[in-house]
Amino acid sequence: MKISEVIRNYRKKESLTQEQVANYLNISAPAVNKWESGISCPDIALLAPLARVLKIDVNTLLAFNEELTDVEVKKLTKEVGEMASKEGLQKAFEKASDLIKKYPNCDELIYWISVVLRIYLLGPQIEEKDKYERKIIVWLEFVATSSKEKTASMAKLELSAMYRAKKEYKKAQELLDKIPEVEVDKKIQQALLYESSGKIDEAYGAYEGILRKSAHETFTALSLIIRMLFKEKKFNEAEEYIDRAKKVADAFDLGAYHKYSLDLWYAKEKQDKEKAIEMIINMVNEASSIDGSMNSKLYKHIKINVNSSWDKDRYEKAVKGSFKKDKTLDFVKDDPRIKILLE
Repeated sequence: MKISEVIRNYRKKESLTQEQVANYLNISAPAVNKWESGISCPDIALLAPLARVLKIDVNTLLAFNEELTDVEVKKLTKEVGEMASKEGLQKAFEKASDLIKKYPNCDELIYWISVVLRIYLLGPQIEEKDKYERKIIVWLEFVATSSKEKTASMAKLELSAMYRAKKEYKKAQELLDKIPEVEVDKKIQQALLYESSGKIDEAYGAYEGILRKSAHETFTALSLIIRMLFKEKKFNEAEEYIDRAKKVADAFDLGAYHKYSLDLWYAKEKQDKEKAIEMIINMVNEASSIDGSMNSKLYKHIKINVNSSWDKDRYEKAVKGSFKKDKTLDFVKDDPRIKILLE
């Protein structure tokens, strides 16, 4: 909310006319009218007296205490992402900076804007990447001091990942050490309470949420172990872990796409051209199964926010785009089958 709107709203709330406000402050009524019209702003010396007249504090007058709802945070973050996609990073960072100036106390907005813009910085050949990364680090370091522990911890986690990527391992570790360990997980108790109090659908949803989260974490952990085994050239052990990860994907309906991604990973390591081509084709065909768990009977009670605009074609387009940018697949991109598929 702009200061002009704050003045107008609180003046009306106190049933004051512009003339009365002007008289209290020993200024002219047209001056108050200009403030409320956004033509000019109060002089700094008048801020405290004006706040007293309106029965608010200066922070409220300047909209520093303004809170955004989760919906508003998502909407504004989406706008920044869309601007980065359509108009480029410079415009997106300008919009982000303006939003952060407007809502300096909304830690969630600053965090999510930082996360979204960091994703766009992961693309190849980004000009002035270091400059943009430094700006994101400044924003996240600010959020890391938040009184909201969860938001602060998420910011520290994101910062740690950024410092790790920059090979500043000491800073990355220091940030991780500052994130409190969560000793109590109330999800099981919450599910049991739902069940005991007769809220059966909620109980199923809570149990299914635990199941889905654990499945994704298990698959991710196995994938990271496989990556480490590849680095150490322990291919036989990697095959065993790939087999286990596939069984997890099957058991918990994580989708065929994820299973094929493991085989593609192995084919890249071995430079197996035919296998890689087969897996690329399979992954494009199964692109919509990336979020396979959302349609599984295992999780039918979970209220998942599905973006209806993501149809089969959009999933395929996203997967093809990632393959085009993947330099590790250059050894198969001259093959006519891949050329036709990606074009």
